[in-house]
Amino acid sequence: MTISDKMARDAYLYAYSIDEAYKFLFETTVEPGRAVNEFQLLRDLADDTYTAHPTINNDTLHLQGWFDVGAEPVVVTIPDCDEGRYWILHTMDLGHYTNAMIGSRTRGVHGGRFLFAGGAWDGDVPDGIDAVVRSESDLIKVMGRIMTIGGDDLEVARSLQDQWELKTLSALLGVPGPGQLVREYPDPKKTNWLQRTNFVLEAGSMAKADAMWLAKYHDIGLEPGRADFTAEQLDAAERGERLGTEHIRDLAPQMTNAGELLGTRNDLQDGPRDLFAEGTYLGQWGLPPVESVYVKVETGSDGMAINGSRGKTYRARFPSPDVSEFWSFTVYGSDDRLMAHNPINRHSRGDRTLTMDADGYYTIVLSADVDAHATDPGFLPIPEKDAYLILRMYGPSQAVQDGKYEVPSFDVL
Repeated sequence: MTISDKMARDAYLYAYSIDEAYKFLFETTVEPGRAVNEFQLLRDLADDTYTAHPTINNDTLHLQGWFDVGAEPVVVTIPDCDEGRYWILHTMDLGHYTNAMIGSRTRGVHGGRFLFAGGAWDGDVPDGIDAVVRSESDLIKVMGRIMTIGGDDLEVARSLQDQWELKTLSALLGVPGPGQLVREYPDPKKTNWLQRTNFVLEAGSMAKADAMWLAKYHDIGLEPGRADFTAEQLDAAERGERLGTEHIRDLAPQMTNAGELLGTRNDLQDGPRDLFAEGTYLGQWGLPPVESVYVKVETGSDGMAINGSRGKTYRARFPSPDVSEFWSFTVYGSDDRLMAHNPINRHSRGDRTLTMDADGYYTIVLSADVDAHATDPGFLPIPEKDAYLILRMYGPSQAVQDGKYEVPSFDVL
């Protein structure tokens, strides 16, 4: 059996999002000994000290963690919120598909109680449940977001964060439960992507949902639970990872709008696997376009990469995007896709931190010279290296989702 480079690469591109999601689970929860079915709270806005995953926002507090619904469902209870504050309970299966977007865009200030279950669960839904969410994988990534502008408002957001409650169904009902499943998680340092992907495919109904893709890549060894491979398959796995990684990195500069990269199974199940992998690479755990549109800005008006060295300064003036929630620009280094340190710890500017000009436009100034601009509320520090901005538009109008918002030009001064 000969496995071509193309087959090896394409198989890796299919598995990439699954494997990256699994490695994040292992690194943030399994390895440090944190429990599933518990929230991990990020009590401050993410900044340059946060490196757990790239391109995280600088607008919200986070409640992150993992549900394991293999033994029984879990239930999340969310309090009512104050008017005008963005919040969302966002969950994704281990295939990197969104399966829940519950928040202010659809519910306004009203919280509720939400049950998460595996596809095979057939129990009774108790009274008082506002929605039931089914997942193809038994392990589900949860990322809750609560907007804050910092300062005194930070304590308000933290108090809301403290009121989010996560319980197994049996604990909620006060009855004996089946107990948590014991799983033998493969260590990424000691396994390859085939083994890890096959582990994920075994827990839940993902293999059934992905039957079309698995049929294509069966010869390379993708099969639920399989852990032993031929020499040819191991060689193909190594080639596929190298070629697939090169393709993803080559594709990244071409991606300016996340509409084809992030979404639900219904949105993207049959779409190109390289674009889907790109969504994981550029913004793991990002929201689908109906909830948030992400636009990447990499160059200034001179066509060169945004870079604050040698005193280079940029300015943009633009109308507000048409959104129901809020919008913001955040700066990241191109080398690591993380926020870079600056003396005033400012990493984003948006409609909650800027004041509209008299003509109805907003102004943002980019520079690495903090001393010269620190008192300007429209100032956004950039590093003295290549950088990019992500414009996040939460609750985007259909026109924004369709790419009809004209991205501001950052003019070199």
